[in-house]
Amino acid sequence: MNRSPQPLPDITPGTLLQLEANDWSYGRDLTPGTPVAVTVAAIRDLPNRSDEWIWILGHRPECDYPHVDRHPPCMEVRVTVAALHRRNSGS
Repeated sequence: MNRSPQPLPDITPGTLLQLEANDWSYGRDLTPGTPVAVTVAAIRDLPNRSDEWIWILGHRPECDYPHVDRHPPCMEVRVTVAALHRRNSGS
């Protein structure tokens, strides 16, 4: 039996996510246990993803990405789905 993951909240590209230390678990060149800010470029919503974690592709807020054509995301960070739901609910 195949299970479909729970739907994700609507996080549009360009959204600035301010993540607390316990809202994420892994990101290349990021220091574990620290807050992280990411401007969302895309959410990697794979059909076999868990209900607990999702990969966010994005840019550091200080990145000049809007001024560069086809600039690939600066960062990829593994975020809790609960943090995205909290962010969308405003709490």
